[in-house]
Amino acid sequence: MKKKKVNAVKLGIFVLVGLLILVFTLYTLGKNKTLFGSSLELKTRFRDVNGLLLGNNVRFSGIDVGSVHDIRILNDTTVEVTLTLDKNMRQYIKTNSLVSLGTDGLIGNRVINISTASGNAPFVQGGELLPSKEEVNTEKMLQTLYGTNEKVSKIAEGLLETIQLINTSSELSSLLNDKSLSSNLRSSLYHLHETSLNASLFMKDAISTLQLATEGQGTLGVLLRDTTLSSELKQAVLQIQALENSTQRLVTDVNQMANVLEKDIQQGDGTVNTLLRDSLMAANLRATIENAEKGTAAFAENMEALKSNILLKNYFRRKAQREIE
Repeated sequence: MKKKKVNAVKLGIFVLVGLLILVFTLYTLGKNKTLFGSSLELKTRFRDVNGLLLGNNVRFSGIDVGSVHDIRILNDTTVEVTLTLDKNMRQYIKTNSLVSLGTDGLIGNRVINISTASGNAPFVQGGELLPSKEEVNTEKMLQTLYGTNEKVSKIAEGLLETIQLINTSSELSSLLNDKSLSSNLRSSLYHLHETSLNASLFMKDAISTLQLATEGQGTLGVLLRDTTLSSELKQAVLQIQALENSTQRLVTDVNQMANVLEKDIQQGDGTVNTLLRDSLMAANLRATIENAEKGTAAFAENMEALKSNILLKNYFRRKAQREIE
């Protein structure tokens, strides 16, 4: 009886140990850990692991080669992830390989993908820190898509309102239905085209004239390059100014004489009164005054002609401006 109890205890212990070994084996296999033999440990760092958990798969070229062994927060912007891989991966993974986060399917578990990079680099030996690249954040992409959808909705609403205004506007409808609009628009465009051609021809003529003038050819070039013309023009202006001064003095003397004559006439004596009583003298004096008036009128006409002359127009314009100032 006692021997049967001992055998039962031994059997129970054996079964318990077997169960523990089975559980450990299943756990190790579930974590992609090797039961016998060494493993390869690598590290990488991310700004955000986006739900990565311990035990998630690590893939190289789409093949599961290990699992996530540890996740540790270094600071507020860096998370360090330790990867446990099969030791045979030493001959495939280089130190410049890129590590990125992915998803197993559309809504599956998070996985880590290791992809090769171009360039020569040594193979990993264990403990290296592999560079990482940020994944496309699906949440941010959905937020951006949502914002874009709202903007498109607002644009569609505005477009619908515009179409309704067009449909309800009688003025716009009549304008769109006006058959003469196209012909009028075509005529306007034709006239605009002609105007632009004429302006282009005018500019070409002006440019050619200026080129001739700069080369000293043509009437304008001769006028601009003739050195004697400026001196002659200055002399003519000086003579006209002297003539104008003389005319002003003559007008002043005539006014003074008229005042004296008026005084003598009013008093009834003096030489002027005697001349006025002589009919012959009066006729001669009247003829002289008429001749003086005709000469003054002719002089005024000559002055007006000089003012409109292209060579003296600037001089009289500057003189008028100085008088106004």
